[in-house]
Amino acid sequence: MKRAAGAAFWLIPPLLCLALYWPALRSWFRADDFAWLGLGLEVQGWHDLPRVLFSPRAQGTIRPWSERLFFMALFSAFGLDALPFKLIVFTTQFANLALLQWIAARLTGSRAAALLAAVFWVANSAQALPLGWTSVYNQVLCGFFLLLAFQRLLRYIETGERKYNLQQWVVFLLGFGALELNLVYPAIAAGYTLLCARRYFVRTLPLFVPSLIYVVVHNLAAPVQKTGYYAMHFTGSVFRTLLTYWTWSVGPTFLWTPMVLPKWFLPAGIALVSAGLLGFAAVRLRRGDSLGIFFLVWYLATIAPVLPLRDHLTEYYVFLPLIGLAMLGGWTFMAAWRSGAAGKAVAVALSALYFFMTSPEAVAATKWNYDRTVPVKALVEGVAAAHELHPGKAILLDGVDNDLFWNGILDRPFRLLQIDHVYLAPGSERRIESHPEYGDVNEFLLPADAVMHALARDEVVVYQVGGARLRNITSLWAARQMETSLPARVDAASPLTSYLLGPEWYTSDGGHRWMPRRATLRIAGPKEPGAKLYLRGNCPDDQLAKGPVSLTVTVQGTVLPPQPIRESGFELAFALPASATGKPALSIAVEVSRTFTPPSDPRELGLAFGVFEVR
Repeated sequence: MKRAAGAAFWLIPPLLCLALYWPALRSWFRADDFAWLGLGLEVQGWHDLPRVLFSPRAQGTIRPWSERLFFMALFSAFGLDALPFKLIVFTTQFANLALLQWIAARLTGSRAAALLAAVFWVANSAQALPLGWTSVYNQVLCGFFLLLAFQRLLRYIETGERKYNLQQWVVFLLGFGALELNLVYPAIAAGYTLLCARRYFVRTLPLFVPSLIYVVVHNLAAPVQKTGYYAMHFTGSVFRTLLTYWTWSVGPTFLWTPMVLPKWFLPAGIALVSAGLLGFAAVRLRRGDSLGIFFLVWYLATIAPVLPLRDHLTEYYVFLPLIGLAMLGGWTFMAAWRSGAAGKAVAVALSALYFFMTSPEAVAATKWNYDRTVPVKALVEGVAAAHELHPGKAILLDGVDNDLFWNGILDRPFRLLQIDHVYLAPGSERRIESHPEYGDVNEFLLPADAVMHALARDEVVVYQVGGARLRNITSLWAARQMETSLPARVDAASPLTSYLLGPEWYTSDGGHRWMPRRATLRIAGPKEPGAKLYLRGNCPDDQLAKGPVSLTVTVQGTVLPPQPIRESGFELAFALPASATGKPALSIAVEVSRTFTPPSDPRELGLAFGVFEVR
């Protein structure tokens, strides 16, 4: 009987996790996943590995274990089979649940409270994205490091053996490779020892040194953003943000539920659950027991770093703070259960209310994520099949909607299959919401003029997106009569816009095209005055070794003031002359002040382009 009870203690939380989040195991990749999956393409040798693993990436993040190594290693081994990724995510979370139970049992002295803590954590809808969206594995892995480091601290306090303190340090330092939030661990360790094991408080203070060093070094490598969604706002808004996250912690995220309920129900339910948790912690504190305060310290310490992100409220930001509330909830339930019939009724009622508010949204959010991945998988596999049927031809996609673009096009998944030149059909931008902070839809569009030229030369096939399979509609597009004019955006690297380039250009090298000292092209003029010509390209280090390179642009015979290029990746803007306004076609010439000839290439090389755009 004891063996069965012991097995149930450890098995119930992961089994509940599987029951609630089963669709997450079957979810495919989407959105940011493709950016991380493609990191391995940047590694051409061992010398590239440190840069790829440790250079700042999205929003200045540096997460070598949870994003870089995780994605690169598994993609190298399994390709685009998502199941191995999901198995590691779920296995890590099962380890987290076991650590949580061990910790809660030690702190509360109750295995029942520990079991309930794990169950309360699993039931919250904040689990949906960390388990279902592979890019959010950083939250799950960071939880593992935080829980394991704290578990080692408790073993150190229990036994006094220094090896556990050393193990705590090792785990803590490794945690910086999972998520920046790891830096709050010293506050958790110091908070616990100050409140519940004061003899060890001073011994936790050195833990703050690596966190301080990490903050300084991280800010030097990736300065804090001043504008945009990730800008930090240290104002009174942090308290409103804290209140929002608290409601998502004791109720459903975004205060949404798939059930039809009276408007007052969720606010009232959140207030009751909050009163039960905070009231119990206050009662225990008055009796000299600070453990409930420590559980709140865990919550506040792990939520504090994201509170200044006023404009980027994210549901999974409460995933790690919930560990503290879950332990407080399990302890509160068992204390009420032991207090008599009235206590049992209150404990059951509040727990049932919590599950009623959170679990349906957890299931719905998991399905929502799964539903977003299904069409993405169909799209990527469909493009792969089309490429196999039509090797050497570009692929034009018609019918891509807003969700499919942001989840399945933006981060260029086709490059993972070594498929280039996949475009959106003209007019697709009308079905896609503009989010310039994330990406530009225009970079993926093939202009109507280029489509007609490509169809006439049999260089492109057109596929209709939608449903389980793509449908070839090339013949329908070839029969269309389209109003065409020169595009205002020319991708010099694309073979489909090569008809707009002068004969001086070299052949495309995939993602770029080299020019000699001077090259020409045609592009549409601006419709209104004040527009500029934007040029994006690359100037190799061999060029810049002798100093800046000057680029001169001539528009319709008018020479514009030259601009210097000082960095390898450049984007320049040239003000167009007033005479260019309204012109259906502009003749552009670009000339570089210096060329070079690499040892392995006999060509005279100037600059690699890149995109030309009038806007």
